[in-house]
Amino acid sequence: MGKLELNIDQLLLDSDNPRIGSAENSRDALQKVLDDQGKKLAELAEDIATEGMSPIDRLLVIRDKKYGERFIVVEGNRRLAALKILANPNVLGSLHLAAPLQKRFERIAKNDFDRATVEPLDCFLVASRTEANRWIWLRHTGENGGRGVVNWSGVAAAHFRGTDPALQALEFVRVHGNLTADQMDSLNNFPITTLDRLLSTTEVRQLVGIEVKEGHLRSGLPGEELIKPLRRMVLDLAEKKVTVSDLKDRKAQAAYIRLFDAADKPKLSKVGAVRDVKDFTSGEFKKPAPASGGSKKKGYNPAQRKTLIPSPLKLNITEEKIADIYRELRKLRMEDYPNSCAVLLRVFLELSLDAYMDKNGIENQFKDPQSGRARDKTLKKKVTDVVDDLVTKKGFKRSEFTAVARAVGDSTSPLHIDLLHAYVHSRFETPTAGNLRSAWTAAEPLFGRVWA
Repeated sequence: MGKLELNIDQLLLDSDNPRIGSAENSRDALQKVLDDQGKKLAELAEDIATEGMSPIDRLLVIRDKKYGERFIVVEGNRRLAALKILANPNVLGSLHLAAPLQKRFERIAKNDFDRATVEPLDCFLVASRTEANRWIWLRHTGENGGRGVVNWSGVAAAHFRGTDPALQALEFVRVHGNLTADQMDSLNNFPITTLDRLLSTTEVRQLVGIEVKEGHLRSGLPGEELIKPLRRMVLDLAEKKVTVSDLKDRKAQAAYIRLFDAADKPKLSKVGAVRDVKDFTSGEFKKPAPASGGSKKKGYNPAQRKTLIPSPLKLNITEEKIADIYRELRKLRMEDYPNSCAVLLRVFLELSLDAYMDKNGIENQFKDPQSGRARDKTLKKKVTDVVDDLVTKKGFKRSEFTAVARAVGDSTSPLHIDLLHAYVHSRFETPTAGNLRSAWTAAEPLFGRVWA
């Protein structure tokens, strides 16, 4: 029993998998995983093809009694199903799935997957299902008092973002990159590990004028010069103009940077005092030219404003206290009053949701099944209920609220509920202007509809 390195063909899907119940054979097991996961399995396959297998998680296996040199995967069947399809997309011909989904799998397998980059697979052999069950249970049933997987709070996620150079670069571009709405949307599901590979290469860092010290991304370039290569790298990865297969080694990574147009190359002669990228302010970047003939609001760039709420945004707020908070958030400078802006944003969000729920007859409390007492809904639940009402009863498109619905529950988001709570209650959590801008960008469509 212990660590093994195995190939895809040596591994069998579990015919007794809790996700799918029982299956007659391997083909039936693969069909049932596809039925259960659908597009999620395609997302996983794409991630494996472009980013590789997670170095954190091994496949847990038991020896197949019938064929001694083959192994049944008792933990990791989604990953194995994705690998089976990537390694042999022809298997889909005998399975039932929607044609667009089949074409997506085939495209990923043909264009992005290199079997040699994932094999051999890291596995761990246990003697029996009984031995495996304890570990599987802890993996999939929550914290279990601390024995299982304990999810990060929003505070922990914010701390992590602050110590990862690739995430710092992504946030730098998000805040200062003068991105369009479509470009901002393209940053969802960003391939952060590929950007990390680029920034980990010494020659790449020299070419773009950055350094990494104690986990902090630093540069001596002026903001207008530093944003050029970082913006190009982030958008190329986000829009899949370049993928991990194009950047397999240091030579390819450096060659990619050297091919940048002049507009994307920094003037390294302008290097001065080195500082952390988090210390750059929006005043160091040129303001975008206003769009001719268009409203300021439509072309507004959140990276250029000083206040949390953009001045062109007009909300029809009918309640006095909420209107006062709205006016204050249009006046307070984020760089000067980040704590005040963060606390007021948290209050403004909840009071706006409460007002909408009261006006539209949405219950603001629920009955605790254990105590039988009425309790207030969580802030995340209020967001969900209001979004559902705006979509089902007001007729707005759910896509308008995708960003805010995802952000309040995403531990890596500046709008995560735990992080908003920490701004109010924690003595140690201080927001940055960049985090506040990103949080407002995600929430603005919701505020616009609530106070239409």
